[in-house]
Amino acid sequence: MFDDRSPELNLFCNGLYDLLPLQTWQQPTCSEGDMAIATSDMTLSGGHPALDFANTVDSRRGRWGPDFLRSYDDIIDLAERVGLVDKHQVHELGALAPVHPRAAAAAFKEAVRLREAIYAIFLSEDAEQPYPGEAFDAVHNLARRARSREILSETDNGFRWLMPITDLVDLVGLFAIGAAELITSRSDRRLIRECKGDNCGWLFFDTSRSGRRLWCSEATCGTHERVKRFRKKQG
Repeated sequence: MFDDRSPELNLFCNGLYDLLPLQTWQQPTCSEGDMAIATSDMTLSGGHPALDFANTVDSRRGRWGPDFLRSYDDIIDLAERVGLVDKHQVHELGALAPVHPRAAAAAFKEAVRLREAIYAIFLSEDAEQPYPGEAFDAVHNLARRARSREILSETDNGFRWLMPITDLVDLVGLFAIGAAELITSRSDRRLIRECKGDNCGWLFFDTSRSGRRLWCSEATCGTHERVKRFRKKQG
């Protein structure tokens, strides 16, 4: 579908590689709108909140960064986007963080540690290797602490175990619980995959029919790879 992007970018994103001026064209990003700069506008292609959380570093292959997770507010933004918290909880957390800056800073530090542990765990899964012990312990300990605070609550869909969001670190616990649930469901799902695109390395659920998907997004990393192969053939 063509839109208001530049003519060259439309050709690139729609697969019309043979029409590109190969000598002058620089490979772009086919993301919607401008390049993402924060968790509020990053692409969510992981297929699970814990994977999107791990993907808050823009690139891990070839280069590292930029990092979309720069403050506690960035954690709130992502948690709302992936459906872990509602608007009321977003408002409460957003008001609580400035009042307790040390607690917010500690929760943020915990979040970064958890993010790297999640990434290490599922990167090893993509390689079909055992989970790294230190990363596994980090997820396990945070998830266990969060689980201990859950309350059996009645919802519109029946009774569920829910964690009251009263402390700033509780938000981090929700992502830890999600990662733990991915680990415990491993025998019932496909392996988590790492995007093989240049300057990517994001994690994703492979929902393709064949189960052989290589890229987090067909529109971005997949298209980039096809263009690279095409240009190589052209010499």
